[in-house]
Amino acid sequence: MKLPFTVLACAWLLAGCADPAARARLGIQDSAITQTGFGATQDAAAGAPDRQWIDTYAPVTNRRAALASVQHKLDGIVGDDYFHTKAQCWIEAGREAFEAGDQWGFVEETIGAAAVLYASMERGAAMPAGRPAMRTVVTVRPDLWAIVDVVRRDPAFASCPDAAAPLACAEVALMHAGHDAWRRSFGEAEARVATAENLLRTSARTTLACSTQHSSAPASPAQAQDVVDAESVKHPAAPNARHRGQRRPGFSGG
Repeated sequence: MKLPFTVLACAWLLAGCADPAARARLGIQDSAITQTGFGATQDAAAGAPDRQWIDTYAPVTNRRAALASVQHKLDGIVGDDYFHTKAQCWIEAGREAFEAGDQWGFVEETIGAAAVLYASMERGAAMPAGRPAMRTVVTVRPDLWAIVDVVRRDPAFASCPDAAAPLACAEVALMHAGHDAWRRSFGEAEARVATAENLLRTSARTTLACSTQHSSAPASPAQAQDVVDAESVKHPAAPNARHRGQRRPGFSGG
């Protein structure tokens, strides 16, 4: 996909206004995010739509209708568990991005993520518990993702329904923040990470309470620290960022 030089120039100019300290606080490890200027790549590894991506998502020509269709199908499935809530959060993330005029392909990817979940629930098939791979998302705050894994692996989590919804939405919020970072909106990404932290903290505390109720042995200080206090995890140290970022190639959907 080729973009007019003026579009690329404007993207580089706007990306130069991004806060490098915010980028560092997000703990982004994807080297493509730090590539700069004319030397930055425009290939699939850097986020350009490849043939597989286009074949999968180009048929989504009416994103509003697609979101409504997925919502209708999800509403027809009984359940209020972790996966049902995650599918709903994906739909809401897609709606928010759509209303914001996002043309990068994230809306299409949220539709796909929700569709995979509701289709699995409909068939009674095994659910994909991991993060979906998304072209328009970069990993932010890997420390928080580590806490997500701790909470989800806790034996008490499966029997603690009140912990499921906030964890599911925290994961989606972190992915949405990863999209904000992917398009170089680091301030928006940080704000969304704060929402994810609050949801994750709620889920962790609820899971710990359930674990304590179902166990005669109290949780050790180390377990409580790992599961409960997301704020205690230090933000990544900010390097001396001197380069300007470049926006990724976009996808102009309908």
